[in-house]
Amino acid sequence: MKRMMIATALATTIGTAAFAATEGQIQQVQTFNSGIDTSTFSDSDYDVAFGIVTSGMSHGEKSAELRAMATDDSGDTGIANISEAEMAQLQQYTPDANFDAITQSQAEAALAVTYSGESPSEITRRVQNILNGAEMDADTMAAISAGQESMLRTYVPNADLSDLTKDELLLAMSYVHSGMSRSETSAQIKALIN
Repeated sequence: MKRMMIATALATTIGTAAFAATEGQIQQVQTFNSGIDTSTFSDSDYDVAFGIVTSGMSHGEKSAELRAMATDDSGDTGIANISEAEMAQLQQYTPDANFDAITQSQAEAALAVTYSGESPSEITRRVQNILNGAEMDADTMAAISAGQESMLRTYVPNADLSDLTKDELLLAMSYVHSGMSRSETSAQIKALIN
């Protein structure tokens, strides 16, 4: 669940220690994808969502992360709540998928992969693995460059960065480049890693 519910987990972890998003940041999140209902977002949710919107992820990955935030925290149980267009997108790669047995986080993770820009055969393989319940594969794990590791180490010198997923790495790097104070950035990255 951690794979695609980063934002929800982060918002829960940082709780009241979160920093309120500005009106401009809130508006940027709300206008990023009008199909995502952000009406229930708290200040800390908007703070995390702004980090996602300004990250280096693809538009599809950002949308998947925001949609995951907008779903109920128990979104990993029950039937996935995705649109017909999203279902059609997934069926391109898994025509025999049983959408009655797919959780929300599986659907969101699989949708993010479909927008990854990888080869169709690689997308098919990864989407099928996700929808069949496979745990995080090597393709989902982040390959942290020396430069990224060095930047992150300035904020979290003793943290174990080996288990970061690609999405978590992108979110952490968005915090590094966010313009937040050093202590705020450090707190956000620590919350993401823990």
